[in-house]
This record gives sequence, structure tokens and C-alpha cells, in this order.
Amino acid sequence: MRKMCPVRLSDVFTPGGLPSVTYVSRDHLELETKIEDALARGFSFIVVTGPTKSGKTVLCKRVLKNQKVVTVEGGRIRSEADFWLHIAASVNLPVEKTLTSTEALTTAFNGEGSGGIPGIFSAKAGTTRSDSEQTATANKFAVVPVIAAIERLVADRIPLLVDDFHYIDPEVQKAIIQSLKSAVFEGLPVLLLAVPHRAFDPLTVEREVEGRFKHIPIPAWSLEDLVQIPAKGFPELNARVERKVQTRICEDSFGNPLLVQDICSEFCLKNKVREKAAKPRKLNPKLLETTYIEMADSKGFPSLEILTRTPNARARALRKMRGGGEEDINKALLTSIARLGPKNTSNLSDIRLSYEAILDPSLPKPRKAEVVKALEQISSAAKANGQGQPSLEWIPEKEQLVITDPFLQFYLKWHLRKR
Repeated sequence: MRKMCPVRLSDVFTPGGLPSVTYVSRDHLELETKIEDALARGFSFIVVTGPTKSGKTVLCKRVLKNQKVVTVEGGRIRSEADFWLHIAASVNLPVEKTLTSTEALTTAFNGEGSGGIPGIFSAKAGTTRSDSEQTATANKFAVVPVIAAIERLVADRIPLLVDDFHYIDPEVQKAIIQSLKSAVFEGLPVLLLAVPHRAFDPLTVEREVEGRFKHIPIPAWSLEDLVQIPAKGFPELNARVERKVQTRICEDSFGNPLLVQDICSEFCLKNKVREKAAKPRKLNPKLLETTYIEMADSKGFPSLEILTRTPNARARALRKMRGGGEEDINKALLTSIARLGPKNTSNLSDIRLSYEAILDPSLPKPRKAEVVKALEQISSAAKANGQGQPSLEWIPEKEQLVITDPFLQFYLKWHLRKR
């Protein structure tokens, strides 16, 4: 009898992967139905938008799980050629074709004679021989990726899913939309995934697709929906986790399902759970905060480097901190923001008060102008890090700092705030 493989941790909690056991459909929002209806209707660019890392890709791939799908990651596309070459490779298109034409030359020979016994019978004999010579001419043609890729997608009705469409340069977006326009009109399913404020990029770059455009917004996750992830996952591993601990994990995830998956996975590892236990086992809730801190320490450093990598970073004066030590203003401000929650949105007045509270009491109160300048530098650094949605943004007209990346919030809370 074949031995059954144990259920592995990675089979249950899938940070960065496609969940099965812990997939939450949020049926009350009818999200799968909306995408299925848009695909059934056809003849439109389907634009699915939602906060960063909120499960847009998982949702679409779940709907398309029984179909062959070509997926393109917008963050990897630097040119129109990149886009079409990626698709061509995904459907195994050759880079060139060879057409061979054959000509045949046939020469026939015929011989004939007769013989026999006169008056009794006669016979006639003949022979025919044909010699054939063939000549073949091979002509090679370069395959044009955009034409060949579209022809294959349309012919085989293969859905095209472009993740993080907003990461693609606007000029490249325009060229892609123009090339796909006729294919969509022929019925090719095309799904473009983006963040909410970039929902109408396809219309912005190409007005002619107006009327061939379907927008499906994905709402933020509620606590009730998030809690279903640990509620489904822990029992599959025979891990007993109190409901209040499961709720806290979700509260500390800043509304992000991917972060919930990540925390649950790391919490299991901290409790030495790598696969389903033979008997139910209670996980130690005291290890949860340790899990948070270790996650932040191991994953947050690049974020800090990016946000503090601003002009004249080495020349900035260091500020004495309350309790000892020195920091430059940008890093000190990030610590101040962390002390406020960190919240999705923080007002300038709150940031200044928090900043003042961590400075050495002997220092003068921080001036508004220097705080604003530093916040502008941090915001610029976040924008320069990529073409998509920045992790945070300073809104000068509202005097507010907005954090859009839940992983940055998690890092600020469990690394800088706990220092």
C-alpha cells in the first residue's frame, strides 16, 4: 500500500503562492462571478483593480484555473518587444520559420517487343522506367512576435493576464493596447491588473477602447474575511491556535491577505511545525511577537535603505535621540511615523509631535519647514524606486503622509517602533 505524504506547511499557508486550502472567495462580494461574467460577455479589456498585494492575481487565476493562461508580469516589461517576446516564449512560438518548396523532374523510358509461335499464340512485352530527381529550396523567414503571438492567442482562445499593468511605461502601455485592440474585438480575453488610482490607464493611453472596457474594483479585506485564512489553515496542520490569536494575526496584517499567510507560516515555523502533526498540538501564543520582530528584521531592511537613500544623505546632520544615540532626520522621521501606529494616513502636526518626542530634550523644537523637506525627500525616494504605486506618498496640499504598502507598515511597526 502506497504511503500517504504528510500535509506540508507550504501546502496550507502560501505566502507569495496560489492558495488552495486557505483560499477565501469572499462570496458575499461575488468577485468570482463578476470576473466570470466579464469573460463570458467578452469583447472588452477587463481591468481588475485593488490595493497592492490584495489578492487580485490569486482571484483571477482561481477563476481561470481550468484554462491555459498566459501571464505577463508588468514589473518585468521595459519595452514593447519585451512584452511580445514573453508571450511568444509562453506559447512556444519559434523565432523563425522555414518554408521548403520541392520541384520534381521525371524522365520516362518505354521499350516494347513481340514474339511467339506463329499460328498458336503471340505475346507482347513492354518495360517502362521512370527516373525522378528532386530539388528542394529552403527559405527562412523571421517570425514577427507581435503578429505571431496575437494570432496564436486568438486562434487558441488563450486568456492573457497582465499583472501590475501600472508598472509598464505609458508609451509601452499605449503600444500594447493598440496592438491588442483588434484581438479583443475578435474575442480574445484580456485581463489587466492594476492599483485603484491607475484603473483607467488603458483609456488614458488609447481613447478608442472606450466602450470596450470593463472595470472590476476589488474592495479592501474585512477582518471577518481575513480571519478565515488562519481558521481554515491551522486545523489542516493539526495546530491549535486560539481564536483571539488568529484575530490578532489578522489585525496586525494591515488588511492584507498575503501578510496573513506570511505571518501564519512563520508562526508555525517558530513553533516547529513544518507539516501536519500526528496529534493536535497547541501553538505557543507568546511566540507571536517574536515572530513579528524576526519577520520585520529579515524582510524590512531594503525598504529602509530605499526610503533613506535620498540626495545628500551623507551630508545630513545627525540628531541626538532621547535615551542616547544619533540618527539623521529621515530615519528619525520614519521612526516617528512608526510610533503613530503606523497609520495609513498621518497628519503633519502628529508627525512633528511624534518626532519631537523622540529627540533629545536639549534640542530645539523641529521646524515645520525642515520636517516637510525631509518628508518630500522620503516620498521622492519611494517614487523613484519603481513605476508602480509608491510605498508611501507625501500629499502637500493636505499636509498628510499616506502609506499604501502594508508590508512597509508592518516593518515600521515591528522594527523601527520596537527599537
